Amino acid sequence: MNSDYEYTRDHIRATRGPFADEEQRAAELELATLHADGHLLHLRASEGDPPTLEEWGRHYRRKAPLLVRLALSHPGRYEEMARVAVQKWSEAERLEVTAIAAVGVGEDVERWLAGEEGEA
Repeated sequence: MNSDYEYTRDHIRATRGPFADEEQRAAELELATLHADGHLLHLRASEGDPPTLEEWGRHYRRKAPLLVRLALSHPGRYEEMARVAVQKWSEAERLEVTAIAAVGVGEDVERWLAGEEGEA
């Protein structure tokens, strides 16, 4: 069974491939920007303003595929970071889905309670 990383890597390899030499520098600059964004999210959390699940999800949705594609060209440099980013991306996606489901269940319970109260 393939891990999330292997599935993502295989998909990116098949659809986009590694960066061309001329694209590599721009991708590394984008990665530096994403690292800074991640640092700001952690800083906010440490200051008592934790980022939302959506903010973490958006961050990793941008960072993970970029790192995976960079790892296709330079596995020694980027593969471990890519694996961690894909894992965090998967966790963020699961947490977002769980939160959405919890809200839906909460709304169903509220409607049910309101219906029960009306019949009493």
